[in-house]
Amino acid sequence: MAKKRLTKEELERLKEHAKVLYLHENITNQKALAERVGTSGNTISKWVTEGKWASLKKNFLLTREERMSDLLDELTEIQEVIKGQKEGARFADHKTALVRRMLVNDIKALEVTASKPEIIAACMDLIRFVRPENAEEAKIITKWADIFIKSLLR
Repeated sequence: MAKKRLTKEELERLKEHAKVLYLHENITNQKALAERVGTSGNTISKWVTEGKWASLKKNFLLTREERMSDLLDELTEIQEVIKGQKEGARFADHKTALVRRMLVNDIKALEVTASKPEIIAACMDLIRFVRPENAEEAKIITKWADIFIKSLLR
């Protein structure tokens, strides 16, 4: 019996799920990743190569705290430049005000929203926590975590 051909949307969801597992759970073995996602090893290999996931993995290591710290440093530097101007001119020009507004918005977004990668990382942390105590329970949690992650990626 022939396998049902996936829609473009379904394929994109599988690709996103594989990417998240590759980047966050450190599943870099393509066969294991293919089994986990439900696709072929060749497909995974193609996605990893075309998407340059290996280089993304290096850049993806910034935590929320590190990103927040960088944004706050930038905002502080802008404020220091403004304070350093002569009296009567201690205000932001149009360009600086725009950058400052974008930084403030980015900081607010980091404060109030948990990103999909962070939610997924929490799921993976839970699985790693349970696995040494009860491998069977960890398998069940992994199954449900995969279902949950797929639902996030829709």
